[in-house]
Amino acid sequence: MMNDIAISCNNITKTYPMYNDPKDRFKEALHPFRKIYHKDFYALKDVTFEVKKGETVGIIGQNGAGKSTLLKIITGVLTPTSGSIQVNGIISSILELGTGFNSELTGIENIYVNSSLMGVSEEAVDKKLERIIAFADIGDHINQPVRGYSSGMFARLAFAIAISIDPDILIVDEALAVGDMNFQAKCMTAMKRIQDNGTTILFVSHDISSVKSLCERGVYIKKGSVHAVGDAGHVAELYMADMRMQHNADNQFTGVEPAAAVELVNATTQNKMDELAIEFDKKVSLFRHGTGEAKITYVEVLDINDSLVEEAEFNQQVRVKIHIKSYVNKKISVNFHLLDDKKINIVTCNFLQAGTKLYAVKPGDCLIVEYVLNLPLQHNVYSLNTMITSPIIPDINIEYIDVVPDSYSFKIAKRPNSTLWSKVDLFPKLTISKL
Repeated sequence: MMNDIAISCNNITKTYPMYNDPKDRFKEALHPFRKIYHKDFYALKDVTFEVKKGETVGIIGQNGAGKSTLLKIITGVLTPTSGSIQVNGIISSILELGTGFNSELTGIENIYVNSSLMGVSEEAVDKKLERIIAFADIGDHINQPVRGYSSGMFARLAFAIAISIDPDILIVDEALAVGDMNFQAKCMTAMKRIQDNGTTILFVSHDISSVKSLCERGVYIKKGSVHAVGDAGHVAELYMADMRMQHNADNQFTGVEPAAAVELVNATTQNKMDELAIEFDKKVSLFRHGTGEAKITYVEVLDINDSLVEEAEFNQQVRVKIHIKSYVNKKISVNFHLLDDKKINIVTCNFLQAGTKLYAVKPGDCLIVEYVLNLPLQHNVYSLNTMITSPIIPDINIEYIDVVPDSYSFKIAKRPNSTLWSKVDLFPKLTISKL
């Protein structure tokens, strides 16, 4: 195993026997000719990937995809049916809430029990006990049996123990989802700290923004197999694209209210756009998705002189122009997300935010939707994800007609005179009063 690899999974497969009838288990066990009555269910199939030391990797996928099974195999809780796994370093993990806890013991007693299961001596726990209790922050409940703990208390205590042993590898499986907002923020800060200290982290979450911000790489598990491995932002976008397509499939009925006002494209303008539209489609066709009832044909970001923006000045005003063509009668909104280099959504613009009603399109309609906005953003590279949507239930559920990731990319220059340390400058007004 290479010295810079923390975890290596090679063709990991995990199967479980599935019986149509519980009696078939006994028939199979007692059959004189070993007749097979079951079918194999593949929880994981030929999963292969590596995690380098000091790397933070997000594991994403739908419920039932095999994420938790994979983590249990990595931690040694489960044995793979076939394949091999190599782990280089001490693992601390937070898997299912309550794992490693004795329900009859108090929180403090469980700190010692849980730590001992991870190979930590009682003397070492003594030195860290106050720090663990302070981080868990569950008050007098720490002296009570954990059988009365809420899921949030379990999460607090489990996370406090997991990070206290200074592991080489930290594995977190959805544990933060049950905590309150303050606890989640504290956990993310702690994970950033141990990340900076060189700890390898495997992070499972349905919070895609957290995966994008925390992880360098992502692994997308789909139906037990590795669907994609690579840059966390890119892998997360693939996952979100699949979720949108499934969302469309699950919602077959559409319908909504009112009309709107958008520029209708004349024939001369449309002819000029045809060549650009062909090139645009070549560029984005690999990852675009949706029902196809309307299509984004071109996207441009222009300055006040109608020049394409490659690098905008800080707080520069720009015009985002989204060209579309409709193939159906439908009421739509044309929207965009502005994402940073980690694919974290910084700004969203849609008809609702702009105070515009849904626009009723007809087959053959060609439109230009234009948003005008300023960009008081941090020096970085940004991209636009553009989309055409149609509400199913207003403000709750939408149908994705066309979604085009990375429709347009540009840079924003540094703020003059002083560095902008946050993502966005809100231009706050400051008042100081002497009492």
